[in-house]
Amino acid sequence: MSETTTGSSAVFLDRDGTLVHESLDYIIKPEDLELIDGVGQALRRLRAAGYKLVVITNQACLAKGILEEKTLEQIHDRLRSLLAEEAVQLDGIYFCGHHPEGAVQKYAQDSDRRKPAPGMLLEAAEELDIDLGRSWMVGDATGDAQAGRRAGCRTIILTDPEQIAKGGPGSPDITAADFAVKNLSEAADVIISQDISLEDSDEQPSAREAKSPAAVPNDNARILTDILRELRHQRVTQVHREFSVSKMLAGMLQCTVFLCLVMAYVAFSYWTEKSLYVCLAVGLILQTMVVALLLLHPSR
Repeated sequence: MSETTTGSSAVFLDRDGTLVHESLDYIIKPEDLELIDGVGQALRRLRAAGYKLVVITNQACLAKGILEEKTLEQIHDRLRSLLAEEAVQLDGIYFCGHHPEGAVQKYAQDSDRRKPAPGMLLEAAEELDIDLGRSWMVGDATGDAQAGRRAGCRTIILTDPEQIAKGGPGSPDITAADFAVKNLSEAADVIISQDISLEDSDEQPSAREAKSPAAVPNDNARILTDILRELRHQRVTQVHREFSVSKMLAGMLQCTVFLCLVMAYVAFSYWTEKSLYVCLAVGLILQTMVVALLLLHPSR
């Protein structure tokens, strides 16, 4: 990392679904919080590589009256304790309890700190002396990536490839991030390898304008990253589209046609002539059905 660049590099981390197992509703008791397997090792590697570790989390449960700040602080104390057992120390935990549909007056409003807005990252950068242009945002939701980009960070979404293929409202938009990987361990691989590559080429990521959500660095590396990400997305989508019930049925019927041919050969050798014609007729009918099913699934 360049000695002329001021500020430390950091990895901003979403909490639920990134560091700890995500509850169906909210984590409302300290004992409900459990680390995801492999998180400790991944964070140790990032810390050893020189990154500050900062948790950035939306906690609308405060606005909805499900949780009080005192209990939330106890939950975060447990998070610090569990990570300490893994020899990991966080540099900060930033949360936003606001939500425009909240029931608690103090929090019942929108906020520029609530992801996908970048407020918490900007606040942490100022308080912890962090260079956002040399930092990363890692989370499992589209809003995490959007907040990171708006703050000027590189971004990673954690997601299951099967979830991407299925789509649906619960699937994050992987095009919102620079990279999409399965877990925090793979995210650490990307972060460390990307920054080693920059050091070897004596380049630094260009500083981005944190206050402009549309700001995007105009450099070849980012363009290539966007192309690769889009190709990965198209490949997953194409595999999903290639499947159809008609093709599956055609394959099953084709196997039955082969069976009919085998039976016709047996009938020719050992059975009656009538049995031979029956096997051939059934095979012909099934083969016609195979062709019809394939015609129902035009090539894309």
